[in-house]
Amino acid sequence: MTAVLARLTATEWRLLLRDPVSVGFALALPLALLVIFGLPAESREASRDPGGERPIDTVLPSMALVLSFGMLALFTLPYNLAAYRERGILRRLATTPVRPVLLLAAQLAVNLAVATLATLLVLAIGPLALDMALPADPLGLLLALALGAAALFGIGLLLAALVPRTRRIQAIGPLLFFPSLFLAGLWLPKEQMPAILARVGDLTPLSAFRETLQDAWVGDALDPLHLAVMVVWALGAAAVAARAFRWE
Repeated sequence: MTAVLARLTATEWRLLLRDPVSVGFALALPLALLVIFGLPAESREASRDPGGERPIDTVLPSMALVLSFGMLALFTLPYNLAAYRERGILRRLATTPVRPVLLLAAQLAVNLAVATLATLLVLAIGPLALDMALPADPLGLLLALALGAAALFGIGLLLAALVPRTRRIQAIGPLLFFPSLFLAGLWLPKEQMPAILARVGDLTPLSAFRETLQDAWVGDALDPLHLAVMVVWALGAAAVAARAFRWE
């Protein structure tokens, strides 16, 4: 079983590399935004808030990672699974010793590998090129990455389970992703949002992920609400996806 999964994962990795758009957006776009917004001197100056943190150490790295994880989870993963279903690949696998669930695990593995690569690039390029501080709470960062990935990829699996066609995935993915970015405070700081929108944002997985990343980066205590939100979304989405997923 392990050998089969390893071969499937290697195959999925080669196929993913043949699609430079998906990999490129997941890697290049977050890094480009980090560099573009991190180059101005203002991003490396302490804010006038009581904490005095710099944007390059707070919103910018968390923004870059959220973009990468979100695009992979809400676009690449569900689209590929829907494409396999449309082509009958999942149905054919169900009649062989290679169970379709192994393909699902391989897809998760390769997308998580790209997300991990994006994280390593942010951790390397930010400090070297932009004077970005390394995370003050590495263990908190690892916890944030694990729970954020579980929540977002759980939603990606749920999307793949409920939306069987690639065209619909292409339409629904942006409808979920871009409002989530707004609620996460990437376009407008949450402090400037109406209170109801800020509270709704606290309950969304992408916002909880970004704010937990930011807290870990500056060494603040992780908010139990944000941790709980990611756990609930991860478990709930995975449970519904497991019940609703169809191989045909």
